[in-house]
Amino acid sequence: MKPHILLMGEAVTLTHVVRPTLLADALHAAGYGVTLACDPRFGALIGPRPYRTIALKSAIDPAASTALLKQNQPLFSVETFNAYVREDVRLMRLVQPQLVVGDMRQSLAISAQLARVPYVNIINAHWSPWSDEPFVLVDHPLYKVLGRETGDRLLALMTPLGSMMMALPINIAALNNGLAPIGAGLRETFCAGDYVVYPDIPELSPTRPLPPNHRHIGPLDFSPQIAPPMWWDAVPEDKPIIYVNLGSSGEPALLEAILAGLSDLPVTVIAATARPGAVLEVPANAFVADYLPGDAAAARAALVICNGGASSGCQALMAGTPFLGIPSNTDQLSYGRMVAKTGAAENLREDEVTRDSVRTTVAGMLAAPGYREAARRLQQDLARYDAKANFVAFVGEILAASSGAVSSEAGTGSREENASTQDSGAASAS
Repeated sequence: MKPHILLMGEAVTLTHVVRPTLLADALHAAGYGVTLACDPRFGALIGPRPYRTIALKSAIDPAASTALLKQNQPLFSVETFNAYVREDVRLMRLVQPQLVVGDMRQSLAISAQLARVPYVNIINAHWSPWSDEPFVLVDHPLYKVLGRETGDRLLALMTPLGSMMMALPINIAALNNGLAPIGAGLRETFCAGDYVVYPDIPELSPTRPLPPNHRHIGPLDFSPQIAPPMWWDAVPEDKPIIYVNLGSSGEPALLEAILAGLSDLPVTVIAATARPGAVLEVPANAFVADYLPGDAAAARAALVICNGGASSGCQALMAGTPFLGIPSNTDQLSYGRMVAKTGAAENLREDEVTRDSVRTTVAGMLAAPGYREAARRLQQDLARYDAKANFVAFVGEILAASSGAVSSEAGTGSREENASTQDSGAASAS
């Protein structure tokens, strides 16, 4: 029987639940024992799985996480990290995995050490310590005083201090649990783990040469398995189709401004609110639903308007469709800026979104064939990667190496001494 693997997704956004779910699917298909632990808040979109799932309640709701991400504040307090560590250790003792995989479950950098389970971290490559992609904020009070260009220069000087402050809660939690600090700054703590996988491609998200325990595996594309709305087949094809989806972190007010900006262009709009029950003013040229099959919608579209993040932006590119990113946080802006460098995207920050700016930007992108050509080139690059197969192969390498390490330690006494130290730390976390 193959080893058992525990995958954990922290429901900051849908992305961080989807990615471990897709990798759990791949591991299950490859014959591994699999347990998936995540908050059930996105269960209706993901659906039932053919392996064990455990409800893992996230400490913050989507509205709170969206606000914290916008303000560039730590998502989790020291108290939350301590509570998460206790829950992580309890789950690992229950499941007895040979490997734990986490997406935005930052507490695993502590709890996996305490439980003595190898930890694989899923994180986008632009957060890597080996990435030179700069941190750029979507908004900051300094912009109102100094302007964006001067504000960005000043904030760049403050980045090391800000990064250290963002890392402080998890480092204090590590000390509380008898461990050394996790890392000096945000990149180090975000990418902490025995192994790190980047669901990206180096052609788009480049890094300096990576250590062998870090891997680009390729994109993880997800579209909810839902029936298209009743109007799906009635959408006219005589004008360019614009697919709009700002995702679970998008603001309804932004969606209304976008729809208004598109209302008098010669286009047809298909839009997903991602917020069931949202009340919107819908112009005559728009079709709206709570959710849409995103892959099919992106394939139909001449242009996608999304948050510009790695999930929605990559979905557009995998269909060969350029996008206009409306980022609401640094993560989304970083990805959108990288794509814009290739010529396949443009970005408008939230405070730049008006009816006129949307109309002008979309009209310009539709009139310039270079955006579509650049998106098609990236589509070819993305198609060369099979993220699921690459991940399963990497897991095989990890487990083979772990098995060899265990075998070489047999009879030396070092493993027992480590166990004593780690169990002492685990007791302090309980």
